[in-house]
Amino acid sequence: MSSNKIEIIAEIAQGYEGNKKLGQLLALGAIRAEADAIKFQIVYADELATPDYHYYPLFKSLEMPKEVWKSLTSTAHQAGKRMYFDVYGEKSLQLAKELGADGIKVSTTEFYNAELVRKALRMEFSNVFISIGGIPIKDIHELIARESLKPESRLCFLFGFQAEPTPLENNNLLRIAALKKEFPGFAFGFMDHSLGTSEDAFYLPVLALATGISCIEKHISLDPLLEVEDYISALTPERFREFVQKIRKYEMALGTPRLELTPLEEEYRKKVVKVVVAREDLPAGTLLMREHLDLKRVSAAFKEAKTYNQMEGVVGKTLKRKTMKNAPIIEEIL
Repeated sequence: MSSNKIEIIAEIAQGYEGNKKLGQLLALGAIRAEADAIKFQIVYADELATPDYHYYPLFKSLEMPKEVWKSLTSTAHQAGKRMYFDVYGEKSLQLAKELGADGIKVSTTEFYNAELVRKALRMEFSNVFISIGGIPIKDIHELIARESLKPESRLCFLFGFQAEPTPLENNNLLRIAALKKEFPGFAFGFMDHSLGTSEDAFYLPVLALATGISCIEKHISLDPLLEVEDYISALTPERFREFVQKIRKYEMALGTPRLELTPLEEEYRKKVVKVVVAREDLPAGTLLMREHLDLKRVSAAFKEAKTYNQMEGVVGKTLKRKTMKNAPIIEEIL
């Protein structure tokens, strides 16, 4: 995540619905859409909720055998994609490790689970994501202090929240830049939960690029008409591919934070900035005063010459030779 390339994560979440075939199809869709990584939620009902919780039966239906998870991980890795998992307790965390996951995510659900967070951070995953959607700033400070966290390339805080879908005006993308200032050096990503069938699903993440994010997480689903889990914010594989193409196109515009002018900017400056020229024919030996001079654009023939952009660099100097009206005042004649 330390490179300039934005990591694009295809978020399958619970969209596999406990079905191996559906999970494989979604993984293949993410691969063909050219996502960089695929992410599933490893769900064990008893890690997430009590039996009387209204979604407990749903969580139970999402449980899949270890062999299925191995197959899905193998599919991702064979395609050269990273495999990430949301974890919700010791069992899912250990399974992610056993599967050789490239990274894990601690969701907002588990943000205050200090023991799980600590274990996740201490395991040797290549990437660790911590969701801060809906988390007060003071609690992020407390987490960093408690775990003695330092900016490192494998740790990324994920900003955004799911309101099925999240209204456009509630994304508060400017907060990402504020978070980067509040926590200098730490990486931040954006979890986009705009409506998957809308134009917002393309343009909101593009807008987020300019906040300095390292990654974007976006849901993927086979078809919104199927209404499988987590479909509301999801893109179909075809639209996800278009989404990836837009990100790849516009991330180039981010360029570099360095303040030095690029060669193209230098060329532009030389073409458009006025330079000091003679207002009239001036004989050799003239002591140059402001009334002798003008600022004008000049021929490209002088673009390599040492010209002056400001009167102050010329006034008070003496001409070595005769200079004609509108000729630029260059270093070698002073």
